[in-house]
This record gives sequence, C-alpha cells and structure tokens, in this order.
Amino acid sequence: MGLHALCCGAPLLALAAASLSGAAVSVFLPASFVAFHDLIHVHELWVLLLSAALLVVGAGLELRARLRRRVSGFPLLFLLSGLCFFANVALILGHRLSAG
Repeated sequence: MGLHALCCGAPLLALAAASLSGAAVSVFLPASFVAFHDLIHVHELWVLLLSAALLVVGAGLELRARLRRRVSGFPLLFLLSGLCFFANVALILGHRLSAG
C-alpha cells in the first residue's frame, strides 16, 4: 500500500510543487522559493518523466491488485494521479509554447 500511495501520490505532489513555485512569481516569497521555482523549470522534463514512470508503476500495481483479489470500487487516488499528470503536461506545454 505504501508504494502504491507513493506512485499515485507523486504526480499530485509534483503538481502542488509546481503550483507553489509558480506563486513565487506573482507574490513576494523568500528567495528559497524563487530558487525552487528556477530549479523546477530547469528539471521539469525529468520531473515529468519520473512522474510518468511512477504513474505506470501505479497502474501496474492497481491492475495487479485487481487481478489477484476482487477489489471493488473506483481507484480515486489513481484517477487523481492521472489527472495531475496530465495537468502537469498541459502546464509545461503551455509554458513552453508561451515562452517561445
């Protein structure tokens, strides 16, 4: 369960980190947040690739759990993870397209 929560929760954490670092641009925050914002932008593709890998691992764990035992209900954490991943992709694409 811990690994599954990590795989499905990582895209949510990445989206929250990107959102918080974006807030540094429009609101006065300590210099460490601006440095974090710059760090995220420098490594955003690696963060996105790691997020995608964790999403695939989470999907595999979800499928494995459903095949081994009769799991009922909809996997809301996995859905949230997927939505956050695609939101990250859209944000990065939008930022790169608007930056030129």
